[in-house]
Amino acid sequence: MEERIEEFINGNKKLPRCVAVYDKLFAMIKEGEFSQETKLPSEPELAKIMGVSRMTLRQALALLQEDGMVKNIRGKGNFIVKSGISWEKGLEVLDHPVYTSITEKIDEVELEFKIEPSTDYTSKVLERKSPVVVFVDRWYKMKGKVIAYTLTIIPIETVVEEKIDLNNKDKFVEFLEKEVYEKARHSSIKLNFSTAGNFSSMKTLSNTDKFCLLGETLYYKNKYPVLHNKHYIPIEYSNIVIERKRK
Repeated sequence: MEERIEEFINGNKKLPRCVAVYDKLFAMIKEGEFSQETKLPSEPELAKIMGVSRMTLRQALALLQEDGMVKNIRGKGNFIVKSGISWEKGLEVLDHPVYTSITEKIDEVELEFKIEPSTDYTSKVLERKSPVVVFVDRWYKMKGKVIAYTLTIIPIETVVEEKIDLNNKDKFVEFLEKEVYEKARHSSIKLNFSTAGNFSSMKTLSNTDKFCLLGETLYYKNKYPVLHNKHYIPIEYSNIVIERKRK
């Protein structure tokens, strides 16, 4: 074991080429050789600049994407993520997970809802059978473009207890986006991935068919959930951080 460590210290083991390219691109981005919020050169051009194959370049770009330095938009190319974004909060904070998990700035939230009889599925996620439930669609937009989507399921009991005026959309949005997180005592979040595609009421949700899916259940003091959310965040816009600390 000591010999292997010594080999690495002495440089007798070479770094994988993709890691070397990653380091070089990382330094170039940090040093401002590429303008912020702009597209990187095409993959063939960038591979030529780096002096490597396109496969090696793609491996390096994948590492940069994982670290939140670069995002890939299918059909458009690779773009540098804004350096000014600060990830001060992650999923460990009881806050709206779309805002803490997305790389873009949301400037508009569109809301639609409908009231339906409860089903076996709604009874399962809400942990009780309500007479009726409210299904709420929310589309998160940046400059008119939909960049995330949330489906919320609310038991009628929550509507009554919280005195929610469903006809006042501004107040309704404020409750779902802010108030419920201020009042909640705890929540559970399940991270999954979805390839369901652009299902959201005929509104296009990104150009991708891969999404981070955050299933979120919020609780107040009582044992039943206040509501259940399903947050869909396109992979290209997602940056999900979970801080963990030793007890």
